[in-house]
Amino acid sequence: MRINGKFLYQSLSQVARDPETGLYSSDDGSDWQPGCECQIDNVVPAKHFIGTDGQEYTYNYNVFIPKHFSGVGNLAIGVLIKVIGENGIEDEFEIKSLDLLNRKYIELWG
Repeated sequence: MRINGKFLYQSLSQVARDPETGLYSSDDGSDWQPGCECQIDNVVPAKHFIGTDGQEYTYNYNVFIPKHFSGVGNLAIGVLIKVIGENGIEDEFEIKSLDLLNRKYIELWG
């Protein structure tokens, strides 16, 4: 795993999605929660995968988080993530899939 950025997150209780615009906002105005340094892979063109429910998902980011991250219990499908690359690029996305079973790292897609 190569570290090339960091991430921040908002727990599901902090995030509300406006059904008309599709935009996310914080319910209580709280700030982003600190994540940790991680590996951010931007996938262009977007990749597709079929979930266990048979639904097709599209994602642009693979994020690999060290297993020692203490906030792993706060990560779940639907959580809003902000990635900040070492080059200063920032982007936000919703977690679409999460792999907690790997022994070396936590992987999420969004």
